[in-house]
Amino acid sequence: MPLRYKLAALVIGFLVALVGAEGMLRLSGMGFGNSPMEPDRYLHHVHPRSYKFVQQHPSGELGGFEIEYNAEGRVFAGSQAAASPAGPAPVCRVALMGDSFTEGGQVPFPQTFAGLLEQAAGRQCEVRNYGVRSYSPAIYLVQWTRDVQPWKPDVVFLLLFGNDVREDFNYLQVSVRDDHRFPAAIEGPDDGWLLSQLRRSYVARFARMVSLRALWMWENSGQEQWTVGGIAEENPDWGGETPGLVTEIDRRVRAAGSRLVVMAVPSRYRLMGDGKVKVVGDFHQTVREFTAQHGIEFLDLFTPFERASKAGIPLFFLKDIHFSADGHRLVAATIGRGYPQYFPAASSITGATQP
Repeated sequence: MPLRYKLAALVIGFLVALVGAEGMLRLSGMGFGNSPMEPDRYLHHVHPRSYKFVQQHPSGELGGFEIEYNAEGRVFAGSQAAASPAGPAPVCRVALMGDSFTEGGQVPFPQTFAGLLEQAAGRQCEVRNYGVRSYSPAIYLVQWTRDVQPWKPDVVFLLLFGNDVREDFNYLQVSVRDDHRFPAAIEGPDDGWLLSQLRRSYVARFARMVSLRALWMWENSGQEQWTVGGIAEENPDWGGETPGLVTEIDRRVRAAGSRLVVMAVPSRYRLMGDGKVKVVGDFHQTVREFTAQHGIEFLDLFTPFERASKAGIPLFFLKDIHFSADGHRLVAATIGRGYPQYFPAASSITGATQP
């Protein structure tokens, strides 16, 4: 057989296998990283505006519900929310900032801590959820200056997570700096036709997921991993530019006449792990100590999480690193009862997670 026919047969076989793999992944719902995002020249990536989709997760542990982004690209209840009763306009504004933990795409919006706080605020305060997956302090600083500060919130609740240090390092490589060396923009990827198509491909997303996990394992080889449900938890050194970014966010929020409250996601391994790896310190503890040293307001989530975890309440998913509905309820209850001036109906956040 001539060489060209052999090459043609190989190409055709490869394409058939690729199409078959794409079909199998779609039928099985294994759309890793399937939450839609669009590149942005200032915030790296943003939610598409006025968009709805059904959340899926390959484990089947979560998903199967609709998520809706409003005309500004923020997560909201959409058709799930009851119409607000007529009455006086809210007298204060509450902004929630963070990554996927704040975005809350793993549970229906009414069950997220954003949705619960919105209900607890009643007509007292308007609550806006600015959470976007894979954001970190480098992006929060730009997001505050461009999107959140013009709204003039009275208080900002900012939730940090253990992968923020790594994310900041990556984002700052593609940032545009201001005169003080702080990021003024985080340039998103320049999507061409091919990349746009790959973003829609289940095979491409699956390959990217595998490569990212392999890279993370290689970079952390030789270290004891905090693993629960096959998912490793990052516990980075509080270094690089992240501490300075958090301090600058606090400075800018104060300068605008607003109030910043920093929180950190409690260690999932400390609460759910097998205890084989000795835990001396974790990200939550590191952030708590840092904020105390720099006079930044901090809200402790670990104490109520530890109490609820000892009572057998599953605050995180097993095969996903995020908060379960119980975890969201506990975050909302902790915030609401700690700041009743913004959430007069916080006592309505009841259930097994009552602090």
